[in-house]
Amino acid sequence: MERYEQGLISPGQIDSLLKLRLVLLFAEYPWLSMSTANAQQRLRESPWAIAEALDELANTGLLSKTECCGQPMYRLTAMPDDRLRLERLARSFDDPQRRDELYDLVRTASEERRYREIVMPRAGMLAAPEFDAFVI
Repeated sequence: MERYEQGLISPGQIDSLLKLRLVLLFAEYPWLSMSTANAQQRLRESPWAIAEALDELANTGLLSKTECCGQPMYRLTAMPDDRLRLERLARSFDDPQRRDELYDLVRTASEERRYREIVMPRAGMLAAPEFDAFVI
């Protein structure tokens, strides 16, 4: 894997197929600004799941969030390094073989996130730094 994609697909970043689809949508249309309702119309997913995914992507810095007409609007980050990494991720996704690898990485990140949210607090663990290096 190329170094510029490091950290994108990992727990707390892109760790669900919905987040991947959202990021790829914004990477394909970098000028796009969308509300949760707009994203729901495009992706046909639960509005609550989309709202949560958009907020999480904004919290990681991959998307920016602004208020417009009383509702949050999301767009691709203005940070050049992050934009470049997202554009390269989108190009990698265009390769069918690479796409399967990316799906597998997202599933692994999703499982790791669930583990961190469910198992680790019950076991009294605060963090697992050895897992923080999981990147594509």
